[in-house]
Amino acid sequence: MSRTKERRFTASTLLAAAGLAVVALAMPAGSQEPIKVKISRLGFPSLTTMMVDVVKDQGFDRKHGIDLQPQSFGVISAYYAALATGELDMAPAGPHVLQKMRLEGVPIRAALTYARLNALAVITADSGVKSIADLKGKSIAADMGSSEYQIMAIYGRTQGVVFGKDVTVVQAGPPLARSQLQAQRVDAAMTWEPSATLTLRDNPQYRTIFSGDTAWKAIAKADGWQLVLAVREEFLKKSPDAIPRLLRMFQDGQRFIKSNTDEADRIVVNTVKLPPGVFKEAVTSGRLVYDVLPAWEGERAVIWDMFKVAVDSGYLPKLPDEAAIYKP
Repeated sequence: MSRTKERRFTASTLLAAAGLAVVALAMPAGSQEPIKVKISRLGFPSLTTMMVDVVKDQGFDRKHGIDLQPQSFGVISAYYAALATGELDMAPAGPHVLQKMRLEGVPIRAALTYARLNALAVITADSGVKSIADLKGKSIAADMGSSEYQIMAIYGRTQGVVFGKDVTVVQAGPPLARSQLQAQRVDAAMTWEPSATLTLRDNPQYRTIFSGDTAWKAIAKADGWQLVLAVREEFLKKSPDAIPRLLRMFQDGQRFIKSNTDEADRIVVNTVKLPPGVFKEAVTSGRLVYDVLPAWEGERAVIWDMFKVAVDSGYLPKLPDEAAIYKP
């Protein structure tokens, strides 16, 4: 090979190498390919869904080397069934749903916190109903498969009320519960954000007689969690780097919701067809609070205390094993 050709070959090789280096630097840190994550979402306006929709819309998953692949479900029972069978890698879930599923042998762990209990509410127009105890002999529309129902049921037991025995429970997710209350087929409705804001807008006589955060503080003398991120064990073993990435991803989402509430409102108007302003009202009122933290640090004791309360109240038979809360 002549020296001229050799110089040309060397220059071309160096340029190609430089180009590859630029591409490598542009890829997500720690991996050339994003980690695929199948996560559950509900097809109607729900606390589980809206954070996922904001993260996807803003590309926060790709920013942190995650390819978030939401799978939509129309009812909560199917949502949790998909997590139990392994169709999904993870799902925002109530701590007591996670506890129950773990006791039944489903290999899931709480990896991150997700949402505070502020979003849960029981609403009524009945002037004679001022508390959960006043629902004795009356009826309530509620989704009995939800984590929110479990929180309400545990609190009810502390007030001497057993739902399904002292109070007639009509199975209904938040949209149907709202309709049942409007039609006066039930005396109260259990719901959560953003459906709580929608329901309160329906009738000026509607009042909130129960909120999740206040109720839990009365039970445990501490804040609690409405949702944590439940992750299947096989995913944790296969992709141990995913959890810190997911933590940063969701924290970007919660910061965006707080600092760009109008834009976040626009996103969920498009994805779950909320009327404009509902999501913003739920956030600015303090009823909708996303707060994503590691489950294995300071919040471990809080989550474990929630497990204990479920046992002490007779709602669940026993505590799960220690591995129910993930630790890197």
